[in-house]
Amino acid sequence: MTDKVRAAWIEVLGHDDFDDDTPFLEAGGHSLKATQVLIRLRRQLGVRLPNRLFFDHPTVRELAAAVERIAATSPIA
Repeated sequence: MTDKVRAAWIEVLGHDDFDDDTPFLEAGGHSLKATQVLIRLRRQLGVRLPNRLFFDHPTVRELAAAVERIAATSPIA
């Protein structure tokens, strides 16, 4: 899941100059871009991901773990 989240960040941010523990805002993101990341992940995985999820889990590593938990327990959206 980390690879999928990282790929979404790279696509939205337009660079890969961050590591898996860099907070999204420090990597150059903002709320609109965070929403764009979640939209990509929702479409790719077919699960419901609340917008708040991103702000509770601001790094690639944290977001990937949260998305994986949701994907494992959620019916297809």
